[in-house]
Amino acid sequence: MRLFLDGEQLLLDPAPLSAEQLRRKAKFKVRCRHYVEGDGPAGTLALTMPGNAGDFETMSGRLEDVAEALGHTLSIDAELEAQFRAMKELAEEHYRAGNEIKRGDPKYDDKLYAFSDTVNASMVRPLKDRQMRDAFFLATMGRAGNFSVPGSGKTATVLGAFAFLSAQGKVRRLMVVCPKNAFDSWRTEWRLCFGELRPLSCVSTQDEAFKRLGRADRKRFIRASIGAYNLILVNYEAAPGIADELAQVAANDTMLVFDEVHRVKRIGGTQATAALTIAQDAPYTLALTGTPLPNTYEDLYNFLHILYPHEYDSFFGFTRGELARADDEEQLAINARIQPFFCRTTKRDLGVPPASPDKLIEVTADARTDRLMSALKARYRKNKLTLMLRILQMEHDPIDLLDDLDPNDFRWILEEDEETGEVDVVDYSEEIVNMIRSTGMPEKRVRCVRLVRDLVQNGNPVIVWCIFRNSMEGLRRDLASAGIEAHVICGDVILDDRSRVLDDFRAGRFPVLITNPHTLAESVSLHSVCHDAVYYEYSFNLVHLLQSRDRIHRLGLPEGQDTRYYYLCEDYLHKGKPYSMDQQIYERLQMKEQTMLRAIDADLIETQPTTEEDLDAIFAGLFDD
Repeated sequence: MRLFLDGEQLLLDPAPLSAEQLRRKAKFKVRCRHYVEGDGPAGTLALTMPGNAGDFETMSGRLEDVAEALGHTLSIDAELEAQFRAMKELAEEHYRAGNEIKRGDPKYDDKLYAFSDTVNASMVRPLKDRQMRDAFFLATMGRAGNFSVPGSGKTATVLGAFAFLSAQGKVRRLMVVCPKNAFDSWRTEWRLCFGELRPLSCVSTQDEAFKRLGRADRKRFIRASIGAYNLILVNYEAAPGIADELAQVAANDTMLVFDEVHRVKRIGGTQATAALTIAQDAPYTLALTGTPLPNTYEDLYNFLHILYPHEYDSFFGFTRGELARADDEEQLAINARIQPFFCRTTKRDLGVPPASPDKLIEVTADARTDRLMSALKARYRKNKLTLMLRILQMEHDPIDLLDDLDPNDFRWILEEDEETGEVDVVDYSEEIVNMIRSTGMPEKRVRCVRLVRDLVQNGNPVIVWCIFRNSMEGLRRDLASAGIEAHVICGDVILDDRSRVLDDFRAGRFPVLITNPHTLAESVSLHSVCHDAVYYEYSFNLVHLLQSRDRIHRLGLPEGQDTRYYYLCEDYLHKGKPYSMDQQIYERLQMKEQTMLRAIDADLIETQPTTEEDLDAIFAGLFDD
């Protein structure tokens, strides 16, 4: 019997038996039948090609057992063995190198020193030691993840890896697929890191000239001209329409980066499919996120396929089901397998001064608000997500409860593939409508304006985080009435206007910026001008909390600089007992953050609770009637 390749087809010659005779053997039926795809040429059997070296060893071992039981031997062509041996050796080398570099093996010291010399000669702003080590890891691995926490300088680290590979003549340009909010950050970091040593030549899918092009002209431009630039910025929404053309660019002299790669974790999603297409032949691919935080390990499936589209089976081999259903022991095995392929640095590792302890600003609801709270609880007891959102609306302005709940105002709170449930259409009873109209301005809103006013009067610029657009505009008007200029950045504000508002805020032209995490929680740095953040509305989404906090708490803060966070919490009296949804959400966020920090210390990728589990915890005890 002989196992061999015919082109890309794996064939088994069953001689001295015929294919039919082999098929009828009981041992073959039990051990090997599932490998058979059909009849091959000249009496052979066509077999399924194993996806990795381990599967090949299993298949060939079973065929050898069958051959021996039948009194024959199995020969395997040298070409076939060499192919899977090379696959195994490549995987083993990557595992070994990744783990050794991460633990600082002295065998890499000379290479690290040479790397550092090259990078330092190529950049006007030096990397910190830990950033340099991460950059060395990324450049050496070629395809790897950087899961360092938000605010730890991942962009500069990537530019360090790019500088080295560019100096080696291996890449000429950087292509970054990212949220459009991140474009300014990449351009700014490039100029700060490279200065005149590498003048910026940038093109983006948000350039007005590019957006004016028709679909066909965009494709022609990418094929013909985009390679002339050294920085190419592509937002995730634009990627699907030009994925094939971008893939051609990424495959040649390009370092490909997916920033905030958690945006494409949904398997089969349009943007995820585009990302996989762009990465399919890229020799250097990096995946960046400060918040991998999967609900299940299935969320890693796309990340790993983006990094290793052709080697996934050899390096990992996890099925979607295995990732989704992994128990504690299996999760440890998954972590062990992926360890060599990502680095993770904390702000503590980089010497960022710790933020001041959080300040919870408690306000007490009046009797009318307590009664309205009880009415909302009774109406929405079977829909806890809607209850949470309606309470937040009530805490800003009860009149907002008379509007239908727009999913666009809160869809971003949830994971990408979660459902919001039915839209809440207003059909309150006359009694509740009268209750809503008679409930006055909530104390939480009054207290927020007073807090911001006090901070501004002390000379402190402030960023205020909200959820609802009505809340943002309402606070802006309240602050204007108090003589304080504030500007709002929400999803309706176009990119150019966002940039102008941010530039004005950084320049001190107005003291208060009001926004939400969906719009501004990624890739925007405000730590040079702002050290106070007020959380007026917030949800159980830890990703958004971490990213919003890190707009003002990031690498580059001077030693001794305080960073202050204020959380507004409205307290109710419910059936004679105190209850605060805001405080429950805050405590839930603290629990989730501690889970994340423990995982980071153990160098693990952590999982987080589901939305249902979060909501059950937030309202625990409230429905104990």
